[in-house]
Amino acid sequence: LRTGRCTIYSRLVEGRYPNWRQVIPQRDNSVSIDMTVGPFYNVIRQAAIVADQETRGLDFEFGNGTLVLTAKTADLGQSRVELPIPYDGEVIKLKLDYRFVSDFLKVLDASTTFKLDIASSTQPALMTTADGYAYVVMPMAMDA
Repeated sequence: LRTGRCTIYSRLVEGRYPNWRQVIPQRDNSVSIDMTVGPFYNVIRQAAIVADQETRGLDFEFGNGTLVLTAKTADLGQSRVELPIPYDGEVIKLKLDYRFVSDFLKVLDASTTFKLDIASSTQPALMTTADGYAYVVMPMAMDA
């Protein structure tokens, strides 16, 4: 594809392409939380300052109207950042790589709202926007 200022090259992949719809979780037992990109991205960046640079994991705890993000390392100490959220259900904890979550958030406008669909610490988190953008993040193993 060639335009005035840009040329895009593409190559067809040999073989069968996997069914991407099977990767996106379809479940009834999850919690869906309405989030706004800007505040969520800001607390992730704050908590990530002391996150382990090898694993890049942040602990996410959803419950009691608050999202609590925590990270700790032996060298830098620990961080704890809170964000009010519209969820008062049972506490759900999971660990996610902050880079993957940030990759979703940084391509959206700060005022954009999205749904964060979570079920447990072992099931993928699904983030979706009203216009159909979907992003799946696999959780990491929780620290013992």
